[in-house]
Amino acid sequence: MLNYRSYCTASTPKSIIEKLNNLNAKARKRSNLVIDSNLFSLICDVEILKLAYENLKSKPGNLTPGIVPETLDGMNLELLNSISNEIKNESFNFKPSRRTLMPKKDGNQRKLLIAPPRDKLVQEAIKLILTAIYEPVFSDCSHGFRPNRNCHSALKYVSTNFRGCS
Repeated sequence: MLNYRSYCTASTPKSIIEKLNNLNAKARKRSNLVIDSNLFSLICDVEILKLAYENLKSKPGNLTPGIVPETLDGMNLELLNSISNEIKNESFNFKPSRRTLMPKKDGNQRKLLIAPPRDKLVQEAIKLILTAIYEPVFSDCSHGFRPNRNCHSALKYVSTNFRGCS
């Protein structure tokens, strides 16, 4: 079971941890049913937006400005309440991302889109909710883009579960 305490800081209220853990437990019990109750109220919750902010601010790349000059380090409780209210009254709109080119080791460049900080925040909150719902449904041998899983865990899984022919 995914434990949301690992996502949280000491300041994260127990209520939001419990909501995400309950959502995860419900998805685990009823993996074949659609979970749609209270999701909108959860995304509007200022506490989940705070948790999303805590997750994002620890990664320096998330402090890069998007198409607007504001960054995540300019967030405050008033702005989180404003975003929450915009989501509630359905006036929140995602803004265009800033396109930039990042150099690659081989000398080429790859395109990178940098979203505005308000968009990153809402996207992270949605990601937290979707992870709680879908994580129990995924196969144990699936490792891509999952919490606490990566190419190293995939290689370990393969070496543990598959032995060569003798």
